[in-house]
Amino acid sequence: MFDNIRGIVDFEAVAAEPETFLNILKQSSAAVSDVKYKNGKLSGKIYNSDLPQITALAEKNGVLFSIVGKRGSIFTIRKYRLRFGLAIGLLLAFAMVFYLSNIVMSIEIYGNETITDKQAEAILNDCGIRIGTFIPGLDLREIERQVVSSTENIAWIGIRSSGCIIQAEISEISSPPEMVPKNTPCNVVSSRDAQIVDIKGVYLGMLVPMLYDGVKKGDILVSGTVENGKGGVYFVHAMGEIIGRYNEKVTFSQPFSDEITDHKGTVTRKYLNFFGAKIPLFVGRNDLENYEYDETSSYFQILNIKLPIGTTTAEYKLFDKEEVHYTPEKTKQILEDKIRLYEMNFYDGEDITIVDKEVFFSENDKGMSVTVKYTIEGDIGVTKEIMAK
Repeated sequence: MFDNIRGIVDFEAVAAEPETFLNILKQSSAAVSDVKYKNGKLSGKIYNSDLPQITALAEKNGVLFSIVGKRGSIFTIRKYRLRFGLAIGLLLAFAMVFYLSNIVMSIEIYGNETITDKQAEAILNDCGIRIGTFIPGLDLREIERQVVSSTENIAWIGIRSSGCIIQAEISEISSPPEMVPKNTPCNVVSSRDAQIVDIKGVYLGMLVPMLYDGVKKGDILVSGTVENGKGGVYFVHAMGEIIGRYNEKVTFSQPFSDEITDHKGTVTRKYLNFFGAKIPLFVGRNDLENYEYDETSSYFQILNIKLPIGTTTAEYKLFDKEEVHYTPEKTKQILEDKIRLYEMNFYDGEDITIVDKEVFFSENDKGMSVTVKYTIEGDIGVTKEIMAK
């Protein structure tokens, strides 16, 4: 194969002293093979690269040297070297194949149930993925974040490229579990240990405990099993609003010394991947210190064959870590803020009331903690299906 690339020349030589010329050929640096002497002529084969040297030796020694044949790809290339149209056509064809292999020709959607394919494609279009987009220029990880933040119906999306096809796998946000259907027999049971302080209404079913009775978690408050007055029973979907008083306790802690992270923004860097080498496509040094690193790579393709040439988008999330020291007064304020945030998240509603709370602070050489005991009033009833025996 290598000989075919270099090119082989068949020659004949007529010399007054063939043996002398043969010795000259052997002493030269040229590779001469298949040498024969017949009918007063020397014949053989040499590489095309050695032809000038052999020609010069023949002329110097008065030998009649002639070429009788050539073969090899180098001569084929030379034959067409002046046909610029063919070269330009091949170049354009290669460029067209390269271009079509690296643009989005199709978008495939998987995993969607309530969201239609057209809706998903519209979301991707808004985030930069559309038919004709240059794939190596897409930051797929950033587009994934944009898609999730742009809609309330998608919990997660994974985007990848397969040749000229973009494949998007969607995980939708699950709907909240359905309540027990109203035509299903059920009881209203207590969700916790409590004392009943108010019965706002029993809408269907039969009340079991009375006002100010104590109940334990799981006790029936409103029964769905109702007597018909004739010794028989029937089942209903019990409904009622029973207010109970119960206790809860929560503890928070805060050290006097803490390490905080201050995020400083995000820096994006582009690199060219060339046969394993990562070449920066930015000016300056990459002398970043504290950061969280993430990268995505995209490679060029030809006819669905991935080339070792592409781009990498590196994302550096910068941050500084700083150790801070708090005074006892500041530490107490932080704990009070935690209490306030907890109450806002868990007790800030119309159906729940903080009747009383007791706050107990404690301190040691490392920090401070607080325990809060709440007395709460709220609806303690939850529905539980009656399982038929």
